Amino acid sequence: MDLTPYVKDELRVLGITPKYCGYMQSILAVELILEDETRLLNITKEVYWKVADLCGCNRCDIERNLRTISRRAWKVNPARLEEIAGYPLASPPTASEFVTILATHIQRTYPQYAAPL
Repeated sequence: MDLTPYVKDELRVLGITPKYCGYMQSILAVELILEDETRLLNITKEVYWKVADLCGCNRCDIERNLRTISRRAWKVNPARLEEIAGYPLASPPTASEFVTILATHIQRTYPQYAAPL
Protein backbone atom coordinates (compact mmCIF):
# COMPACT_ATOMS: atom_id res chain seq x y z
CA MET A 1 0.00 0.00 0.00
CA ASP A 2 1.16 3.50 -0.78
CA LEU A 3 1.55 5.45 2.45
CA THR A 4 2.07 8.79 0.65
CA PRO A 5 -1.49 10.05 1.35
CA TYR A 6 -0.99 9.48 5.07
CA VAL A 7 2.33 11.32 5.08
CA LYS A 8 0.72 14.18 3.13
CA ASP A 9 -2.16 14.36 5.61
CA GLU A 10 0.22 14.55 8.55
CA LEU A 11 2.32 17.22 6.85
CA ARG A 12 -0.81 19.26 6.18
CA VAL A 13 -1.79 19.08 9.88
CA LEU A 14 1.70 20.33 10.71
CA GLY A 15 1.27 23.31 8.37
CA ILE A 16 3.44 21.93 5.57
CA THR A 17 1.93 22.39 2.10
CA PRO A 18 3.23 21.66 -1.39
CA LYS A 19 4.47 25.25 -1.67
CA TYR A 20 7.53 24.23 0.38
CA CYS A 21 10.46 22.64 -1.48
CA GLY A 22 10.85 20.20 1.39
CA TYR A 23 7.28 18.93 1.06
CA MET A 24 7.92 16.28 -1.58
CA GLN A 25 11.44 15.72 -0.30
CA SER A 26 10.11 14.83 3.15
CA ILE A 27 7.62 12.40 1.64
CA LEU A 28 10.40 10.70 -0.33
CA ALA A 29 12.64 10.59 2.75
CA VAL A 30 9.92 8.98 4.87
CA GLU A 31 9.18 6.44 2.14
CA LEU A 32 12.87 5.50 1.93
CA ILE A 33 13.04 5.04 5.69
CA LEU A 34 9.86 2.97 5.74
CA GLU A 35 11.29 0.72 3.00
CA ASP A 36 14.45 0.06 5.01
CA GLU A 37 14.89 1.34 8.57
CA THR A 38 18.65 0.71 8.46
CA ARG A 39 18.87 3.85 6.32
CA LEU A 40 18.57 5.77 9.59
CA LEU A 41 22.06 4.58 10.53
CA ASN A 42 23.53 6.72 7.76
CA ILE A 43 20.79 9.21 6.96
CA THR A 44 22.99 11.56 4.96
CA LYS A 45 24.15 8.96 2.47
CA GLU A 46 21.16 6.62 2.51
CA VAL A 47 18.36 9.19 2.58
CA TYR A 48 19.51 12.73 1.74
CA TRP A 49 21.69 11.65 -1.19
CA LYS A 50 18.99 9.35 -2.59
CA VAL A 51 16.32 12.04 -2.28
CA ALA A 52 18.70 14.56 -3.85
CA ASP A 53 19.23 12.22 -6.82
CA LEU A 54 15.48 11.76 -7.22
CA CYS A 55 14.86 15.52 -7.02
CA GLY A 56 17.82 16.63 -9.11
CA CYS A 57 19.53 18.70 -6.44
CA ASN A 58 22.32 18.24 -3.90
CA ARG A 59 22.06 16.74 -0.43
CA CYS A 60 22.68 20.09 1.28
CA ASP A 61 19.51 21.39 -0.36
CA ILE A 62 17.59 18.41 1.02
CA GLU A 63 18.84 18.91 4.55
CA ARG A 64 18.13 22.66 4.43
CA ASN A 65 14.62 22.13 3.05
CA LEU A 66 13.82 19.50 5.67
CA ARG A 67 15.13 21.80 8.38
CA THR A 68 12.86 24.56 7.04
CA ILE A 69 9.74 22.41 7.17
CA SER A 70 10.69 21.11 10.61
CA ARG A 71 10.83 24.70 11.85
CA ARG A 72 7.55 25.47 10.11
CA ALA A 73 5.87 22.49 11.79
CA TRP A 74 7.27 23.63 15.14
CA LYS A 75 5.91 27.13 14.57
CA VAL A 76 2.45 26.09 13.33
CA ASN A 77 1.61 23.06 15.46
CA PRO A 78 4.21 22.22 18.12
CA ALA A 79 1.66 20.28 20.17
CA ARG A 80 0.93 17.91 17.30
CA LEU A 81 4.63 17.54 16.52
CA GLU A 82 5.28 16.53 20.14
CA GLU A 83 2.28 14.20 20.03
CA ILE A 84 3.52 12.31 16.98
CA ALA A 85 7.08 12.31 18.34
CA GLY A 86 5.87 10.68 21.52
CA TYR A 87 8.18 12.73 23.72
CA PRO A 88 8.59 16.40 24.69
CA LEU A 89 10.53 18.63 22.32
CA ALA A 90 12.38 21.64 23.70
CA SER A 91 13.10 23.04 20.23
CA PRO A 92 12.39 22.25 16.58
CA PRO A 93 13.74 18.84 15.65
CA THR A 94 16.70 18.61 13.31
CA ALA A 95 16.04 17.53 9.73
CA SER A 96 16.94 13.92 10.48
CA GLU A 97 14.88 13.91 13.68
CA PHE A 98 11.91 15.32 11.79
CA VAL A 99 11.84 12.61 9.12
CA THR A 100 12.49 9.96 11.77
CA ILE A 101 9.55 11.26 13.81
CA LEU A 102 7.30 11.18 10.74
CA ALA A 103 8.43 7.71 9.66
CA THR A 104 8.03 6.29 13.16
CA HIS A 105 4.59 7.85 13.49
CA ILE A 106 3.41 6.45 10.16
CA GLN A 107 4.80 3.02 11.05
CA ARG A 108 3.03 3.08 14.44
CA THR A 109 -0.24 4.34 12.97
CA TYR A 110 -0.32 1.97 9.98
CA PRO A 111 1.73 -1.06 11.11
CA GLN A 112 0.05 -3.38 8.63
CA TYR A 113 1.46 -1.37 5.69
CA ALA A 114 4.96 -0.38 6.80
CA ALA A 115 8.12 -2.33 7.46
CA PRO A 116 8.96 -2.36 11.19
CA LEU A 117 11.35 0.34 12.42
